[in-house]
Order: sequence, then C-alpha cells, then structure tokens
Amino acid sequence: MTDLLGLLAVPFFACVILVAIHCQFGLHVLKKNVVFVDLALAQCAALGATVAFMQGHLPQSLGAYSWSLGFALSAALLLSLVRFAPEKIPAEALVGVLYIVSAAAAILLIERAPQGAEHLKQILTGSVLTVDINDLYGVIALYVVIGSLLAIATKKQWLQVGGAKGWVVDLIFYSAFGLVVTSSVAIAGVLLVFSFLIIPALIGLLLARDTIRQWLYGFMVGCLAALIGLLASYWLDTSTGATIVCAFGLLLILFLLGYVCRKSGLGAASLLRAGALGLLLLLAASLGWLAINPRADQPLLDSVERYVPGIRNTYFTMNEKLMHEDAQRYITRYTAELNRLGEMEARNRYENTETDDFLVQKISSFQQSYNEMIKGETFVMREVRSRARERLRWPAAITSLALLFLCWAAFKRKKDNSPTLDGRIDVMGKS
Repeated sequence: MTDLLGLLAVPFFACVILVAIHCQFGLHVLKKNVVFVDLALAQCAALGATVAFMQGHLPQSLGAYSWSLGFALSAALLLSLVRFAPEKIPAEALVGVLYIVSAAAAILLIERAPQGAEHLKQILTGSVLTVDINDLYGVIALYVVIGSLLAIATKKQWLQVGGAKGWVVDLIFYSAFGLVVTSSVAIAGVLLVFSFLIIPALIGLLLARDTIRQWLYGFMVGCLAALIGLLASYWLDTSTGATIVCAFGLLLILFLLGYVCRKSGLGAASLLRAGALGLLLLLAASLGWLAINPRADQPLLDSVERYVPGIRNTYFTMNEKLMHEDAQRYITRYTAELNRLGEMEARNRYENTETDDFLVQKISSFQQSYNEMIKGETFVMREVRSRARERLRWPAAITSLALLFLCWAAFKRKKDNSPTLDGRIDVMGKS
C-alpha cells in the first residue's frame, strides 16, 4: 500500500491540476462549438516538441518548451482568424485541417529520427506517471493565474465581444489556451490533454446548468476518472495515459446512459431486459454465422476464445488439442527469437557509429525465416480450429433458431403486456 501511494500520489496530483484548468477551458470550447481546438493546439505543440527533439533538445528542457510554445502560439493566431472565414465553411473543418497537417508533419519528422516510434508514443500518451513534484510548481502558478483571468473574463462577459475587439479577445483566449496546452502536453500527452478538456466538461453540462456547478461536477468526476485510470494502470500493468483516457470514456458512457434513463423514464430493469435481449440476438447471429460458414472468421467466438482458451476443449478432440498447443508453443518460441533479434539490431544501430552491413543482413534473413515459420504454425492452428468447428454446424444452427424463438417470444410477451393506445384513451375518457 505504501508503494502504491508513493508511486501514484504525484501523478494523481498532476491529474487534479490538469483537470481543474482544462475543464474550465473545456466549457468555453463547447460553447464556442470548436471542440477540436484543444486537439489542434496540442498537436501543434507536439509538432514543436518534435522539431526540438530533432535538434537534440531533451523532452523536458527549456529549448523543447520554447519550440513547443512557439508552434502553439502560431496555431492560436491561425485559430483566432477562423472567425473571418466564410459562413459556408464550418470552423470545425478548419480546426481539423490544422490538426491533420500538424500530425502529418510530425510523422514526417519522426520517420527520420532514431527511436521515432518511442517519441511518438510519448507525445500521444505522455509520461504523467514519471512527473516530478518540482516540475509542477511553475505549472500550478501558471494555471492559477490563467484560470483566475479566465474566470474574471467569464464573469465580465468579455469573451462575447464581437467585431474587431472580438478577434483580439479570441487571440488572447487561444494564446492563453496554447500556453496551458503546451505545459500540459509535456506532462500528459496529446490524448490525455484532450480527454481532460472535453469529457469532464461534457459531464458537467449533463449534470448542471450554471457554469460554476458545471465546472465543479466536471472537476470531481474528472478526478475520479483519473484515480480509476491510475489504479487500473497499476494493477493491469498497462500504459498509464491510455488507461486514464479509457477510464474517462467509460465514465462518460455511464453518465450518458444515466441521463438517457432519467429523461426517458426507463428503469434499470428495462435496461437490463433490453441488454439481455441484445446479447441473445448477438449470440444467435454468431451461432447462425458459424452454422453457415464454420471455416470463416467468427468474431465473437474468436474473441471469447482469446481470453478463455479453455472453451476450445469443449469441441476439440485430444489430437486436435495437442496439435493446437504444439503450434502455439512454436509461435511463442519464434516470437521470442524475433524480439531478441530486433533488440540486437537496435543495439547495433545505436551503439556503433558504423553499421555492420553483414550483421544487419544476417539478422534480417533470420527475421524473415522466423516470420515465415510463424505464418506456417498460424496456418496449422487455423486449420485445426476450422476442422473442429465444422462439427459444430448443426448444433450451432439449432441453438441459433432456439435463441431467435426465445427473443421473439419475449418481445411478443412485452408487446402484449403493454397498454394499447385505445386502452389509454378509454381510461382517460372514464377519468
């Protein structure tokens, strides 16, 4: 428990700070109807960080921050000019163009950089798990100042100014936003920053009407999602940034379902019945497809077998089971050799000033051979599985028809039990 607190305390504190400022900006972004402006600014800041990386600056250095901030402020200038675009051109389209061009330019630069894939992953998912408390002091001061000024501007309604003054206001707003995003991307990455901006603000809009309560609810739910994501990342040993993003998405889905239930008057029992009926229909469709073409890919069955391999034992013979397990062992062995050769090639490329062409060709030849052997063993596994599934054709067809009949009976029963329109009219007339 002590190790867990020591590892996650500072990252969680960083997430709390980021959620607080980005939820505040997110409410304004949603009201301006420029949802992807944060993604565009973050990607431009990431492009600046990539340029700095290509020039040899360390990710957390002043040089990298300067390049990133310069690109973000340039993007803020372009975004402030969106208001002068023709009315028939949506603002979101221009924001999307800015994002995609920045992303493409970053990819072109990364292709020429050693360890470019690792740099791209860090830009997208960030390194919030390794953030240092000393790096947060300056960020906190910056966010407090900008957040206070934004609160004052909101109260004074300065952000609703039109005309030439409106362009100046937009330029200041996007510049302040770019300054925040530049600092945030260096800590959390592009994907996590976008989640901090949009998802808590959306949940706040679902739960409240006035801006203060929207921010408060969004902040609390955002902190909860960050905590869930950090704990899940620790227990599942997964990428921290990506896990937190998924936690934010899951909570948003739950709140949307709750909102729909509250507005439509549906109870939990009705939702459970609808969900069970949907699962039965999905299972019936999967079994029907298995009966029609057992040698084809079976998405549902393949997914279940991936996480519960023991299901195959219910329809595999002993010989099929042994052949499948033998092929799986060979694939595991060949994959380990491929990874070892890849690490050897990378070590030779980055540690030696001159590349040994003979060694590289030899490693490449071995890698090609192992890939071919993996393909052969994969073919054996698929063939064994397909032959075994052919025996399931008739049982699958009968089960599929039974499930469809069960779904039809449940639907008919619900329809018969529901009051008709004429019945409701008669009741209203008697009353």
